[in-house]
Amino acid sequence: MNPAQRDLAQRLFEEAIRSGTPEPVAWISSQTLDPTVISEVKRLLVAHGDHPTHAESSAAPIAVRLADQLLGQDLGGFRIERLIGSGGMGRVYLAHRTSDPKFEVAMKVLGRSVASEIALQRFIREAEVLKKLNHPGIAAFFASGSYDEGVGAVPWFAMEHIPNATDVSSWAENNRLDLRARVALVAEISDAIGHAHRTGVVHRDLKPANILVNQRGEPKVIDFGVARCIGTDLGISGMQTQTGQLVGTMQYMSPEQFAGDPRQIDQRADVYALGVILFELISGSYPHDVRSLSVSESSRIVCEKDAPSLRSVDASVDTSLAEIVAKCLRRDRAARFDDASDLGQALRLWLRGSSVVGLVADGEATAPAPHFVRPFSGPDNVHPLEQQDIRRSSGWLVPALSLVLVALVVLVATGGVSPKVLMDRWRVFIDSQSSSPSLVQGAKTVEPISVESQPPGARVTIDGLDIGTTPCQSTIAWSDTSTSATVIVVKDGFQRVTTVISAAPRGGRTAPLQVRVRLDPLVTPSP
Repeated sequence: MNPAQRDLAQRLFEEAIRSGTPEPVAWISSQTLDPTVISEVKRLLVAHGDHPTHAESSAAPIAVRLADQLLGQDLGGFRIERLIGSGGMGRVYLAHRTSDPKFEVAMKVLGRSVASEIALQRFIREAEVLKKLNHPGIAAFFASGSYDEGVGAVPWFAMEHIPNATDVSSWAENNRLDLRARVALVAEISDAIGHAHRTGVVHRDLKPANILVNQRGEPKVIDFGVARCIGTDLGISGMQTQTGQLVGTMQYMSPEQFAGDPRQIDQRADVYALGVILFELISGSYPHDVRSLSVSESSRIVCEKDAPSLRSVDASVDTSLAEIVAKCLRRDRAARFDDASDLGQALRLWLRGSSVVGLVADGEATAPAPHFVRPFSGPDNVHPLEQQDIRRSSGWLVPALSLVLVALVVLVATGGVSPKVLMDRWRVFIDSQSSSPSLVQGAKTVEPISVESQPPGARVTIDGLDIGTTPCQSTIAWSDTSTSATVIVVKDGFQRVTTVISAAPRGGRTAPLQVRVRLDPLVTPSP
């Protein structure tokens, strides 16, 4: 068996375990026609033996009994409590810090039955990659090490535990998310992957199963086991992917991943996968459904056929959003978004109602600038739009104010108006301006907004921009094409609340813009 066959067998084995397919042997035969690969996958399944449909030998009880020896043991300052999952690369346990029993982690331990050199390298790579990443949308890394059960060292690492999490597809369906909420969710995921891209990390296996959503509705990207690091300054041990190897899950793999040339795989492969996920979340289908096809047939379809338009599957989707998805799914990676951050920005432009018509034609975002959200930081922090309008009006404003001042001085000097009356009217004018629901400046409307929650102390974002904790104030500057803004209020231990605000109508609102929400406590399912 050559290295490419061994790697393909390992990937198919891991996918069979993750999917829990009831007929693994038949499924494997549908993925490859190589008898050597099929034989190796069957061998790995027999050795794994921890799933009822895969228990093809008496080795299964032994494997479970050996794994259970870890229960109650201390590893690296963490005590293992119980098994919470297993897959192709090993087992995942719930553990807590021995010095703080309330601090829970998910401890991933490499499976003895899959401790090949490739699996070991990928396991170590995942720990090292997670250690480099620091983003709320990526499962956090805490510690790593190894233990020796008498037959050699077995590596482990502890990462963030996401209790009662569901994959992003199930979350969207179970919570009946509307279109805007699904797009906003992918925008958050894009931000997390964009952070990885800026760090030089390409995930290479993005799919709903690797994107979990916690009870507050926050996405967490996991499983960086096949991630690729671009650049030489990451301090991550190297693991070369050989030409001809397939890395990823076929349903979400880009054309360059099917081609198997690692030199052609960069962050735009992740953009392609995010496009497939977005297509799936919106339409309930896939741009290319290759789930039951062989590797060769899947490769031919993905590499040679353009993805269908999202509107051909769901005519209710507007052209702008369909263009964003189409840009992600271009066969030529140069025609896609440069990285996931650019995709997230385009999705937020769409959420704000800004045009994205130029995205597909020339590869550049030609949409008008979105509205701005400004955290409140006192009167000295003047909004850029306000500064611009003051500069533009300075040519006539100073002479006009001078004339008004001269007139007021004359009135006071001649007894036409008393200083007290003048000051009272000035206070009334200032009060009316400070409570005015909107300030119209040229073609823009700058609108103050206050956000309160019960209980207070919740984190507030408006269209992805953090504006502080409740109670808080900010301003929104609407463009002519803006239609709405999304306010998200989140507090630990409480359910997340999302509010969509319509853009200010011409002339402003009749009342100040206020968002008041009541946060309901999270309900922990009974065991």
